[in-house]
Amino acid sequence: MRVFHTADVHVGLKFTRGYSETLQKALVAERVAVVSRMADLANQDQCDLFVVAGDLFDNVRVSKASIRATAEALTRFEGLVAVLPGNHDYLQRIDDSLWPTFTDALGERHLLLQPQQPSDLSAWDLPAILYPGVCTSKHSSENAVGWIADAIDSEAMDKIRLGIAHGSLDGLSPDFNKDYFPMTAAELESIDVHAWLLGHTHVRFPDVDAGRDERIFYPSTPEPDGFDCGHGGYAWIIDIEPDGSLTYQSVNTGAFRFHQKTESNIESQTDLSRFCREFEVLRDGKHLVKLKLQGRLDGELFDKVMALRNTLQNCVRH
Repeated sequence: MRVFHTADVHVGLKFTRGYSETLQKALVAERVAVVSRMADLANQDQCDLFVVAGDLFDNVRVSKASIRATAEALTRFEGLVAVLPGNHDYLQRIDDSLWPTFTDALGERHLLLQPQQPSDLSAWDLPAILYPGVCTSKHSSENAVGWIADAIDSEAMDKIRLGIAHGSLDGLSPDFNKDYFPMTAAELESIDVHAWLLGHTHVRFPDVDAGRDERIFYPSTPEPDGFDCGHGGYAWIIDIEPDGSLTYQSVNTGAFRFHQKTESNIESQTDLSRFCREFEVLRDGKHLVKLKLQGRLDGELFDKVMALRNTLQNCVRH
């Protein structure tokens, strides 16, 4: 079986930190556009299952228009879509307008994972069972996977078993107060599933382009969302053989790129000219740059810094 694994799309993220109105709208729209690109990539690579491991949406009050647009993007995928509620789009017990709107818009080609309920995919002709760790709140000091070990019975042993969860992983995720559904690698590895498809941490794990026989995966966010996100957005394509062996490859999914550049010891016209050459390659309209210059220039060169800033600003989107 071939699985496309993404998480942390955060449709509905507002981008209100000082961007122009035009750029803000473009960044907001890209959260949905990346879903369409991923569905197309999954089709292109003939994936059987498309898994969203939490935080498809940025909050539980996303507009119905955004929910429907996201569902429409996912309908491009020709196989089965399985979506896990994460800690941002957690499954509410009452007054939940998010997930009913989503499932109605997506139709029969979806599987919204439910708390402590294995999902046997034989009805979709897939030899797999999904064991979800569904988030039902924004924060929790306990993860949602503790029930899974006891739920794996003898009938499941001849099928592909996938754990899908959302939360922090000790040693990888910043979770200083241990209130983001904290998990440990030892705990996950003790549960008899073939792979863990996780979300919450916006970095790729393992941080390699391809490999085999890893069991724990974070895809990172598929579309960069700020200057603390230095990569271009990723997802996983994972092949699982009948004997449980795995091979996996990382695919690039993002459009916008956020760069942080710090240049020290600025002392000459040569240094200033170098920036222009570096920025020339960023002219495709998708690059946002935070630049910090440090050094000492004589008066004439110092007067050129503002002119240089205007030149660089014309090269990039922001």
